[in-house]
Amino acid sequence: MNIETVFKKISIRGRFAFGIKCIERYISENKIEINRIDKLLSQLWEFTESENLDVWDEKISDLNPTNILEVEYEKFPNDFPTIDASEYKELKKIYQNLDEDLIKLISETIEIGTSNLYGGTGEYSAYSLIPTIEVYKIAEKVLSKMPDVNSFIQFKFSEFNGWGDKIVRYNIE
Repeated sequence: MNIETVFKKISIRGRFAFGIKCIERYISENKIEINRIDKLLSQLWEFTESENLDVWDEKISDLNPTNILEVEYEKFPNDFPTIDASEYKELKKIYQNLDEDLIKLISETIEIGTSNLYGGTGEYSAYSLIPTIEVYKIAEKVLSKMPDVNSFIQFKFSEFNGWGDKIVRYNIE
């Protein structure tokens, strides 16, 4: 199975849901306390149902581990419009205690959702395909059991200009 060809047929929301499932599987397999990052997971799942992806983009940017770990809130508070200093500190502490593979899975999954927000999707959304393939490669390396890619084929790229129809969190295995 050529994984790139498979993902080209899956909507951006479907690719994103695959990424979230990889994150959830990683958390489960590594027995990471889920309530530590429950807010992040809820915000990620919001993407798959949201009508207002520009609002989602602003919120998720503030939760992105790459931003939290690289940008000092005290110096650039305007870079985090949806969280306050205490939330920033809490997230930074959580992210500093997560391993690099999980941080990479989270960041690349967020990239799937944000990479095509302000441009056309084209034939198969090359911009979101790249981080999707990266999530797949990381998951293949770090998960003992990957989410079944075939269960995401139902989310067709042909729907809603490549974005796909809404996906409800609990309707995916």
